[in-house]
Amino acid sequence: MFTDEDIAVPMRDGVQLLTDHIYTEGKPKAPVVLIRSSYGRGALFGMMAGLIAERGFQVIAQSVRGTGGSGGVMDPMRQEQDDGQDTVKWIRNQPWFGGQLYTFGVSYLGNAAWALTDGLTEQVNGLGQVMTLSNFRDELLSFGGYTQQGTLGWTTLMQSMVDSVPGQRMQRPDHKALDAIQNHLPLGELDKKATGKTVSWWQDWVNHDDPEDPWWRKIDHSSSAAELQAPTNMLAGWQDIFLPFQIRDFVARQDNGRPTYLTIGPWHHSSIKGMTAGLRESIRFYQSLIRTGSPIEERPAVRLYLQEAGQWLDYPCWPPPDVKPATFYLRSAANVGRLETTPPDGPEPSLGYTYNPADPTPSMHGPSAMSASKRRDMSELRDRTDTLMFTSDALNVNTDVIGPVSVDLSIRSDRPHTDFFVCLCDVDKKGRPTQVSDGYLRLRPACPEATAAGVRNIHIECWPTAWRFKRSHRIALIVASGAHPRYSRNLGTGEPLATAVAMVTASQEILMGTEYAPRLNLLAAP
Repeated sequence: MFTDEDIAVPMRDGVQLLTDHIYTEGKPKAPVVLIRSSYGRGALFGMMAGLIAERGFQVIAQSVRGTGGSGGVMDPMRQEQDDGQDTVKWIRNQPWFGGQLYTFGVSYLGNAAWALTDGLTEQVNGLGQVMTLSNFRDELLSFGGYTQQGTLGWTTLMQSMVDSVPGQRMQRPDHKALDAIQNHLPLGELDKKATGKTVSWWQDWVNHDDPEDPWWRKIDHSSSAAELQAPTNMLAGWQDIFLPFQIRDFVARQDNGRPTYLTIGPWHHSSIKGMTAGLRESIRFYQSLIRTGSPIEERPAVRLYLQEAGQWLDYPCWPPPDVKPATFYLRSAANVGRLETTPPDGPEPSLGYTYNPADPTPSMHGPSAMSASKRRDMSELRDRTDTLMFTSDALNVNTDVIGPVSVDLSIRSDRPHTDFFVCLCDVDKKGRPTQVSDGYLRLRPACPEATAAGVRNIHIECWPTAWRFKRSHRIALIVASGAHPRYSRNLGTGEPLATAVAMVTASQEILMGTEYAPRLNLLAAP
């Protein structure tokens, strides 16, 4: 295998991006796989590039602007469309270009691939997309809030990459050191606390905390991803930070009749096993396109790993066609929360709690950008005074829940600025609640609108799942108003995210009974 290293590829503004050309022998005209990386061209991604090249492809591995020796200043996500398209133009003008161009990308690298296809609909022949999404705003401002823990960890990592010399190994953030500063206010100072520097993109993000701010439009490639004709292979993980948004991309392509495949396995975002599976699937996908001119027709469009059952399931679409709605209503009696399959038939007492941002409800477990917690026991969250738990009767049979998960609540709060967090749990015979899926929503004044009585009807989208609830186990739902620092705590004042320091408590009320009928929405396999 041969590598032409540090080729300076010029961009339209004169900045040069360092690029490696990896191939097996000579410079034959062969299909090209493009990898545009924010994490360097060596180590893990260098190994992946080599494995692709060994199978007869030419690989172009490029360090994005401001990283790995490439010129310019990094402006995350906002630079990748122009730079990616300039790189494609350069590739197609090379004498060794074999006429077919594919992309491969994990996480940021996959988003960079979506960006470069925005406007290049005829120049890319296939995409291998692993744990990624087309619109980074959806994760950064996840469901209206700010994903503080993940963005701070990534900012620390990327600032070290920007500051490093070419060839230096990527240094993962010190999570214990970051945990020690997560409660610091204001958030506009956290970048300096973590890195010793004021980081431009952190300042951009915390100062544009409204998801509807036009500033975010430049990194939204979702419409192009939905329309792109090129066949696309996607791999995701049940505990990946991008899962709801990657499925959203898949469904948009599915609804538009675009050739797309989706695999969801038992992986978290930084899972080496997940990335390896994504690489393996992508190589087979490219090979099939070259050999037959078609994507992998021998497999169904969707392949899912059923958690707690240890088996893979194949389906023609998402959601699976044979699943049926399984609604559990939140009920109350004697201040005890219940989940029941029958709706309420009269008034029931509301249940409530007080949320204090000075002692925020913690994020016990959930999808994380930099690491994965193996501890999914939600007992500590259940036992707090600022949460409510609703539990079903013991199940008579194994119950496979497969598909989207959501919760509908009618709430009343004394704060127009507040959050709600829900956690779907599997409660075993010993009473231990294990996290299955969770969801979050940040409320702002008039979003949603309150009735004259102050009632706000909210819909919380959770992480999709495929999970077997075993016989004799119970289904449970925990309701809270925070999951800090996974999501930045809501201080309750409505002050700007970057500068807010004042905190006020929120009195939260979940309204029950026939008039409101709060519910957990699941899909169950027959």
